[in-house]
This record gives sequence, C-alpha cells and structure tokens, in this order.
Amino acid sequence: MNEASPPPGPDNQTVQQHLLDAERRCQGRAVLRTVLHTNEGRPIDALTLTDPNVPDDDKQHVLIVAGQHGNEETARLIAIEAIDYLLGSEGREILKHQKVVVLPNLSPDAAARDEYDTPQGVRPNLDHGPNGPVSNEAKALEMVAKELQPDVYVDIHAMGHTGCSYDMVLFAGSRQYLEDEMILHQIAQQMAAEGERSGIPQVVHPLTWVGWGGNDLNEPSSTLWMYRQFKSLVFLLESSEANSMSNPRDMQIASGVGRLKALLTLGNQRHPKLYYPGYPCYLTTGMFNKGIVAVGRTAAERRRSRIGIWKNTAAFKQVKPKIPEAFYRKTLLVDYQGEPISTGIGFQIRAAGQLELTHVTVDGRPLMPGETEGYYTWHDGQITSAVAAVSSLEPGQHEINYTFSEK
Repeated sequence: MNEASPPPGPDNQTVQQHLLDAERRCQGRAVLRTVLHTNEGRPIDALTLTDPNVPDDDKQHVLIVAGQHGNEETARLIAIEAIDYLLGSEGREILKHQKVVVLPNLSPDAAARDEYDTPQGVRPNLDHGPNGPVSNEAKALEMVAKELQPDVYVDIHAMGHTGCSYDMVLFAGSRQYLEDEMILHQIAQQMAAEGERSGIPQVVHPLTWVGWGGNDLNEPSSTLWMYRQFKSLVFLLESSEANSMSNPRDMQIASGVGRLKALLTLGNQRHPKLYYPGYPCYLTTGMFNKGIVAVGRTAAERRRSRIGIWKNTAAFKQVKPKIPEAFYRKTLLVDYQGEPISTGIGFQIRAAGQLELTHVTVDGRPLMPGETEGYYTWHDGQITSAVAAVSSLEPGQHEINYTFSEK
C-alpha cells in the first residue's frame, strides 16, 4: 500500500457536479435543491432519493449529512458514494420503502479552505442551542430536518489525523429507562460488522464526547437535537484519514457505504418485537415488554404519533404492570400528567406463550380489533405481543386490561 499523498477527497465542485449528474441520470428518483447559501454565497445542497412510484406516506424517512467539518474529506466521499449505491440496482428496494435526503457537503466555505470550522469560527454540528442556529449551515440542516421529521439521522465525519487506523460507529445518548440504548447499540454493531468487510477495523461505543453527547441530552449537537426533536435513531460515523496517509480509497468507500447499507436495510424489515415493518423508533418510551408505541396505518401516521407522544414523554409518571401478573390477564397502569395527546397512542405488552388475545379494555371501555382505535396482536417464537391503541389520551390515571386464552 502506498501511504504517501493519497488522492485528494472530493472538493466543492466535484460534489456539486456529482449531485447534478445524479439528478440528470435518475430523473424522478433523485431531486436536487439548494436549501440555503453560506455567508460566502456557496450553495448548501440537499438531494432527495426515493421511488416516485410508491406513495411517500408509507415510507421511512432518513437524513444523512456529511461535511459538517470542511477538512474531513472522507465524509464527503462516503456521502456521494452512498448516493450512487442508492440509485443503483441494489438501492431500488430500499427506495421503495424509504425517502432518503442527503446533504453531502454542509460546510462548503470550510471545505474550500480545508478547515474544520466555518470562516466565522462556527462548528455547525454544535450550533443547535435553545435559541436556534447562528450559522446558515446549521439553519439549513434544521430546515430539512423539520420538513422530513427523520426516523433515522446519520452524521458522517472523519478523524483527520489518524491515517490508517480504524473507523467508528457511534450512537447518541438517550433517555434512561428506555429501550433506545439497547436498540442503538445492536444496530451499531451490525453496521460495524458490515464495515469490517472492507478490511478496516471498526469500533463501536456511545457518543460520549463532551459537547457532542455525554450525559446531558440538552447539549447543542445536531445528533442530540435530532433525538430531542423527533426521537430519531441517531448514529455518527467516523472514518480514519490524514492529509499525509490514508487507507486505500476503495476500502474507505466499502467501509462507509457498508455501514450505511446495513442501517438502511433494516428500514425495510420488521423488528421482531414490534408490529410494523421499518425502524424500531416507534417504540416511543418504555420497554418492549411494557411500553408506549406510535400507532397509525401508514408510516406518516406513525411518525406523527411518535413525535406527538415523544414531546410529552416526561409527563408519563408511570407505565407499569399491575403486580402480581396473572398468566391469562395483564393490567397496565398508566399515570399521565401532560397535555392531551391527539395523534394516537398505543400501549404494548408481551405475554408468555402462544396465546390468543380475546378482550381489551381501556379505563373499562372495551376495544374492538383495530390499528388506531382498537387492539392487535402477533406472535414471535414463543412470545405473544399485544397493543391497545387509542386515538387520544387525556391526563390522569389509566388502566388497560388484556385478557388472553389458549390458542
């Protein structure tokens, strides 16, 4: 391997031309727009990738950003290669079920100088405080995110000093006593395993760097902002590079696109402990065994439900089973002290064995089978799962009863 002077990464002009070419050759599946311009007048572009023949309402939403730091060339490289992957034959099935928006070069002024910060000294990834962004780069990212309301957010970076070392899959911090950390860790491990097919070693751990994550979910990073706003599944990818030496480009591409491929593939599948196909972010709070899930017949409805519940998560003072639990009868006790929720909400439990759900009541009111105002059930292995769904929830004490029988 030649470690001297690796080929330069894609500059602003190369990235922009790549986006124009992608839109031109894949009309309909690739739509390019300029979200904002930088202080120096450079475009901040976003490319939307999806199958126009499939309604958007039933798709997962994914937001991928690269180039938040201008001197991280491998990040821009991976972003444009991921675009080519999604527009190729392998990506067709993914785009039937997902709308993917890619901002491959968020900080082009910094890229023009091969510098980490913008010329104004701003780090766009840390420009998401309570008063809103100050940079156009961070404003553009928030604009796109608010429109898309992503189920998944991926932030691609590069370790510009490490040369031929290792790549990383990091997952953002999450609320305590939720399933989120376990879900994120499991997915990150799958992503890293796919990345290692490139030959580059991979490291997985929580995103605990000060200012970027840590234990304070209110820190102003783009990763935590996405989690706070939308309960997105959040991952940050790091690739190894240096100005003087880097891994071969084909290995860098295989590692970066491989990690993304593993993640995107999950959006077309069903998590075994949840009812609907797609990413498991619609388990909004609690655990699989006793938790609150988003409800709705389409991905759009479930996304609206998830965000409506998520904004009021802190107001759930209690979601717990009545103890001791009987084998054929389960009771979930809910103490909710927030604003009325009108976007739909589901209460999920799991029971031992292959059982039939015969009767469900919410506060004494019987439910009929149904997805938005009713109940549904499914089996995975030897476990029975059930959801009681209601279209709205008022503050107060609630009791949900589930009655089972042998199949």
